[in-house]
Amino acid sequence: MSATADRYQEPHPPDSAPQRLLLVCPSTRLVREAVAAGFAVRVLADASLSLDSLDSPDSPGFLDDGVPASIPVDLVDLTDEDAVAEAIDVSVRVHGTQRLLAFAGTAALPAVARTAARLGVTPNPADAARLLGEPAAMRALLNGSRHSYVPAAQARTAQELPAAVEEIGAPVTVRTLPPAARTAASRSGAPGDRAYLVERYLEGPEYGVVTLTADGMHRVVGVVALHGAWHPSSHLFPAPLGERDEAEARAIATELLDLAGYEFGYAYTVVVLTADGPRVVRSRADYPDEPLASLIELATGFGAEAELVQALAGKPVDVPTADRYAAVASYRLPVGRLLSVSGLEAVSELPGVHRVHFPYASGDDIPGQGGGADGYVLLSAESTQAAAETVTAAGRLLRAEVSRRPDHL
Repeated sequence: MSATADRYQEPHPPDSAPQRLLLVCPSTRLVREAVAAGFAVRVLADASLSLDSLDSPDSPGFLDDGVPASIPVDLVDLTDEDAVAEAIDVSVRVHGTQRLLAFAGTAALPAVARTAARLGVTPNPADAARLLGEPAAMRALLNGSRHSYVPAAQARTAQELPAAVEEIGAPVTVRTLPPAARTAASRSGAPGDRAYLVERYLEGPEYGVVTLTADGMHRVVGVVALHGAWHPSSHLFPAPLGERDEAEARAIATELLDLAGYEFGYAYTVVVLTADGPRVVRSRADYPDEPLASLIELATGFGAEAELVQALAGKPVDVPTADRYAAVASYRLPVGRLLSVSGLEAVSELPGVHRVHFPYASGDDIPGQGGGADGYVLLSAESTQAAAETVTAAGRLLRAEVSRRPDHL
């Protein structure tokens, strides 16, 4: 339990909203917004975070100088379901928590979702976040309703993969399923066995649909053009879509939320516009991660945390309007050791560039795909053409020399 729990004084909360909030792995900004709105806030954070990361604005479950030191913070091992359930139960029984909000992927954790639903501190059904975020559950939900139908099959082990691929027919997309999604048969196999979802490969441009739901009403915050939809290595907001295509992307995303019974919170749904119509690729009950989150704020001034708190207080959700375009130009270095990098300062001086993120220094090992963070350039522009010109210029200016180690040749 938090050392500050006994001396913490609850501020007077708004009359029209839950008085006491438990925020699971929130951002610093969200904590500040909730406190400023008059909510009595308690934080449940991941005990695996180091003290250094708890002070980082980019890490969930932290406190910095912008948050009152009196805010209680309880640390728990998020992999221990019993400990998570107990921490939430104590927060409700002892500290009077009336509403739980979960972030950083924790909304789909069974211990968080089920305990919050059992105690009546969430408006969402216990399975809502899982139905959105778990690939097999989401596909079964959509296929069962005939919305966004995509042929799919499950392989309980790697040995069953060839048969599943043959059943669906190439080309396919193969997704590794989380442990909670595996069947009893797959869990009874050898240690280390993985289960897989095999789906028909969807060809077409991808778009990210961001929604904020309050009282079961889904409002589309915006649509992002993802890699390949606008530029091979860049995302763009707002997506330069035709009226019909945008309407179809919005509709299929909100239909999924209806099917899952999602009642409150952000959701991020990726939709492919195929020749046969829109199809959902993936979804999750959360706001998109950086740098996509900054795209919407840069183009519209939309404050995701402030709007979520306002929705929680029962106030109308303001749908943002973009007055410019915002883009993220990303890059990934080859596997090896970074010898040198140049051009970062020149990139930062390009017109409209707001942020240059390069996660490596000379001498660092560059991991394989999926093993490390992408670098990116965040920029804004008055037109898609101007944004494309800046993206091209940034690609020309950045130069990195990487030594490929023998084990990567």
